[in-house]
Amino acid sequence: MKIDVHFHAVGSGNDLSDINNDIYYSRLLRNSDNCFTNLLIKTVQNMVEKSLEKQIFGCKKKKTVTAEDYFGLAYKLLISSKEIDGIVLLGLDAVYSSKTGDLNEKKTELYVSNRFLNNKVMELNERLQKEADFQKANKRFYFGASVNPNRKDWESELDYVLSQTNAVLVKWIPSVQHIQVADKKHKEFYDALSLYNMPLLCHVGPEYSFSEGRTQKSLDNFRYLENPLERGVRIIAAHCSTPVFPFVDKNEIEEFYTFMKNANRGKNVQLWADTSALSLSSRIFMIPEIVKTFPSRWLIHGSDFPIPIDGRPHIPWLTYKISLKKYIQIIKTKNLLDKDVRIKRAHGFSDIILENAEKVLRFSVK
Repeated sequence: MKIDVHFHAVGSGNDLSDINNDIYYSRLLRNSDNCFTNLLIKTVQNMVEKSLEKQIFGCKKKKTVTAEDYFGLAYKLLISSKEIDGIVLLGLDAVYSSKTGDLNEKKTELYVSNRFLNNKVMELNERLQKEADFQKANKRFYFGASVNPNRKDWESELDYVLSQTNAVLVKWIPSVQHIQVADKKHKEFYDALSLYNMPLLCHVGPEYSFSEGRTQKSLDNFRYLENPLERGVRIIAAHCSTPVFPFVDKNEIEEFYTFMKNANRGKNVQLWADTSALSLSSRIFMIPEIVKTFPSRWLIHGSDFPIPIDGRPHIPWLTYKISLKKYIQIIKTKNLLDKDVRIKRAHGFSDIILENAEKVLRFSVK
């Protein structure tokens, strides 16, 4: 099965007390001490919002994209895709104090609760199973849970995910969630993930979609993954730890490859990397290095939707391995999930990465 392991769930709810019925999203920009960084964050956020509005509402009068609007778009993208059979919808736990375990409303920018998303995934799959078309009926949404180990009730929340849902992974963005991955106090959390064969999809590298991603950027260092790796956790490192903006962010592709090589010295791959958001125009000229550096057997496909997917900047002959024929095919592709796959394929990524998710995700029936 060809699976997109990195597809965010987003919405526009504004009530943190209603997180089991809606997705909470705060548009408040928490300023960093760098005006240029603030501009980049605002630019990325506006770009995502405008892209979603265009896809969902077209030329109609602009209005806020709700969670229901968004899930409707996700459903449409999956059933019309010729390249993707399954999507992992990702939750995102809130920010909690590392000292008290209390929820930090001021610092929480996005909160997609496990109970809300688990129920939504089941609803979407029930809808799929009613499709008359056999191929559509066999597509699937998967639940990507998120549990912040700083929350005071992390044990009961993680137990819910592990024993009462069909979650296929646990998702973290350390900077956004204020998680110190290297903190030894999380060893029991890691032991539980390892025991239940639950992989951790962890963001590493620069983060520009959230303000906290810049104010807490030091937390997104791939080197901190050594702690959960030592506890036996299988990890998917998002974005191959690549820069978002080459002239702003440090390029640590070679350093991350060395780290992966050390982690995967055994017979089985323990540290994977996903290809989410690698088709961004700002990363075009890094793609040859990424394709050359990382073996396909270590990579998993991800789109990072709703980060916009645009084929136009991948200009023939100016970008790696893009011929005019492939460029025209990419431009003509309407389905954004297919467009993302075809951009990466044209750049030299192997189709093997589309099916590697089956080797990593926890497929089980509760």
